[in-house]
Amino acid sequence: MARASTQRRRRPRSQAPRSKPRSSPEDLMFFPRLRRRAKWVFLFLALAFGLGFVAFGVGTGVSGTSLGDVLQDFLNREPEGIKSVEDARKEAQERPNDVQAQITYATALQANGRRQEAIIILERYTTRKPRDAQALRQLALMWGAEAGLARDAAQIASAEAQQISLQETLAPTEGGGFFQEVAGNRISETLAQEAQAKASEAQGRALRAAREEATAWRELSLLTPEDPGVFLQLGIASQGSGDIEAAIAAYEKFLALAPDDSRADVVRQQIDLLKANQEQQSG
Repeated sequence: MARASTQRRRRPRSQAPRSKPRSSPEDLMFFPRLRRRAKWVFLFLALAFGLGFVAFGVGTGVSGTSLGDVLQDFLNREPEGIKSVEDARKEAQERPNDVQAQITYATALQANGRRQEAIIILERYTTRKPRDAQALRQLALMWGAEAGLARDAAQIASAEAQQISLQETLAPTEGGGFFQEVAGNRISETLAQEAQAKASEAQGRALRAAREEATAWRELSLLTPEDPGVFLQLGIASQGSGDIEAAIAAYEKFLALAPDDSRADVVRQQIDLLKANQEQQSG
């Protein structure tokens, strides 16, 4: 009896198999996953935007056209040095013909998220002073920033639309009424259409901003016809606006002024790609 009692005590307990945590329907839906991964999406877009400048060579060789110079010119000074909007406005009103006062006011507006107002200030000033190269450069940079933000918004919305469409396509049709209901209704289709509409609207804003940017660089090129950096920026803006002829002409002018620039090979490759694309479309 004692031995049997001991064996019973030593007999290992059978453990019930642990069930794996089941995924809830929310775990499989798009927006919760998007919230978890959003920081990586924005990191990728920021990295792609920065690498676009580096890959194209904007950052070496010609003064005033590096990414650091662009940002420095755009902000005009360190963030802690930016005046309040009210102080800058008073100074701009007191000195309407002072380019630095107008740029300071525009910079203060931009720093407070009032980008369109900042652009209007510089557009008014350059209308009165059309030969002010510093103001034109600042205006071009602000329009370029607008175009970049709009392109980023378009990329995010387009990626969201594609993700929703893919999720709808891959949604299981077996395994429960929930998935059958989700696959059969039009929620995903509606969300995808809304995201694509946002992407189209942002793309339109990017094109309009790029056209304005190209106009400012073009006007500046008339004042600084020997500055290769201006023609490089004009080429980039023209290409962004869809004006391929103008982009090629600006790139070729850049090469004529700076044939040995460290970015020259990249620009030549870009010209070849644009011309090949033109031939393909015409053929």
